[in-house]
Amino acid sequence: MDSSFSPGDRLTARYGQPVPWAPRPDSDAWNATLDALLAHRSVRKWLDRPVDEEQLLTVIAAAQSAPSSSNKQAVSVIAVEDPDLRRQLALVGKQMSSHIEHAPVTLVWLIDFSRGRFLAHREQAHPSEVSGGHGTAKRVPTDLGALDYIEEPMMAVLDIGIAAQNAAVAAESLGLGTVFLGSLRNDIDEVRRILGIPEDVVPFVGLEIGHPDPTENAGVKPRLPMDLFLHRDRYNRRDSAAGTADQTRLLGDYDDALGTYYSRYGSHPRWSHQLLNRLTAGATEKSKRRLLRDVLRRAGFGLR
Repeated sequence: MDSSFSPGDRLTARYGQPVPWAPRPDSDAWNATLDALLAHRSVRKWLDRPVDEEQLLTVIAAAQSAPSSSNKQAVSVIAVEDPDLRRQLALVGKQMSSHIEHAPVTLVWLIDFSRGRFLAHREQAHPSEVSGGHGTAKRVPTDLGALDYIEEPMMAVLDIGIAAQNAAVAAESLGLGTVFLGSLRNDIDEVRRILGIPEDVVPFVGLEIGHPDPTENAGVKPRLPMDLFLHRDRYNRRDSAAGTADQTRLLGDYDDALGTYYSRYGSHPRWSHQLLNRLTAGATEKSKRRLLRDVLRRAGFGLR
């Protein structure tokens, strides 16, 4: 834990303005893990230095230590270290992801039901029986009918998020930096081609890992005020006149806080305007992300 930053310092940086509460550094509400979490920032400029094999495998072990829905473990990951493959992945992300080429490792997280498919094929070829109770026996099912429903890929995406965040926290606890890459969904089929991924496995998100370049002009990006994020017992709709005014004020405060953060890079659109722009159809249609439903169907998911 960096003792030069108090919990109050970390919270002020995270929200872009002072907050009315802060744990004491020596209290039960603060520790090195929390300090690392609140200090998180995305890194896009890397030192020319490899990630040690022990560090990489430890990060992967931390990822596999994440919870898995019904223990299906429908996630796997490719550690991409080859410079030429990293260069090709950078082209998928275009200008916004050119830094992939310089990160020593990019982890590509996959929706991967191949183990279930393998077991089903094996059972079809060599059927086995399990006890059905009261001395009866029944065949192990092999229909994989759950893959006809949208629940399965959504569950796998959730598990990817949990595992990848475990990996990010583990990496940052070791002094490494990270940045997530939704840009790989710009062209999932091209990512498949680059990395030799079969059609029934879906690359979904990337995570760069490496040693941060201390000269990078980046800091802790402020988040929405907690009053807009946290609801108590019931959802706060803010649909009264007072609620509307409160939400307008809080969003305005956040626009200002994020504007101050971005001022180090020059002019930047207000967050509220940027959000609305990113929620337009055109924002999705300018890349192949719009084809995700087709990608999932070709991977064998029914999406019912």
